[in-house]
Amino acid sequence: MSLKSKLRKIAKFILTSSSDRKVTITVESIQNGSILKGRNILITGGGSGIGKAIAKKTSSEGANVVIVGRNKEKLAKAAEEIKDNVKYIVFDVTKIDCFQKLLEDASKKTSNKIDTLICSAGVSLHEGDYKRVTPESFDKQFDTNFKSIYFLIKTYLDYLEKEKIDKGNIIVISSETGDQCYDIPYGLTKSALNSYVRAISRRVYKKGVRINAIAPGVTASEMTKEYADISDGNYYRDCASDRIFLPEEVAEVACFLVSNASICISGEIIHTNAGNHLNPFWEK
Repeated sequence: MSLKSKLRKIAKFILTSSSDRKVTITVESIQNGSILKGRNILITGGGSGIGKAIAKKTSSEGANVVIVGRNKEKLAKAAEEIKDNVKYIVFDVTKIDCFQKLLEDASKKTSNKIDTLICSAGVSLHEGDYKRVTPESFDKQFDTNFKSIYFLIKTYLDYLEKEKIDKGNIIVISSETGDQCYDIPYGLTKSALNSYVRAISRRVYKKGVRINAIAPGVTASEMTKEYADISDGNYYRDCASDRIFLPEEVAEVACFLVSNASICISGEIIHTNAGNHLNPFWEK
């Protein structure tokens, strides 16, 4: 464990001990079993974290799901664990010249055309401030978090037109950092994504394509393990919600956005952080 992680754990212990604050979580779920029946979904970053939770939820609602990632072992383990209608493809999302083949391969996996794309792959190098940012860390995060998503969506929109799919659905996993001021690449990539989602929706909704972003706050995942330690079973965090959220909770929102129940929602950034990104005047 790094020194920074130890200090965070100590700080959490002091805060929770002094205030008697302890947060435990029960995930409330919308259950039907068939609201996504017949849907064919491609999820990048589906081997772990939020992407994996979305794969589990959407497949449980009848969708055929293909998860994508670089780590074959993680993908295979996730697919085996979820079981229901989930297959996988080993793929690096920064290989933008191969997106057409990815969509073709995913179509073969589901034996049907992909009608939903969920972009969950992302990376954060946690530099802390601009002084620690290098050209290499900048490029890595922009290539993975923004450039790859931009061109995958572009390729997917062409795919929908070519395959004559009259209804398409796209979800981008953004972050609460996208609506905050950041001087490090991760937050900047999310700001760019939010802008893109809002703009592209205006171009494609009339063509039958919806696109929305989900902006989680601190969520218990591999990406946040350095500062969201829940090993003690306590989900408390000093923020607007007083708690860390679970990938499964984000997945419930994603399932709703994928379903036809949300047909009137497009171009939105749906925050799943209990309003932590908001800055009320009394907290200034």
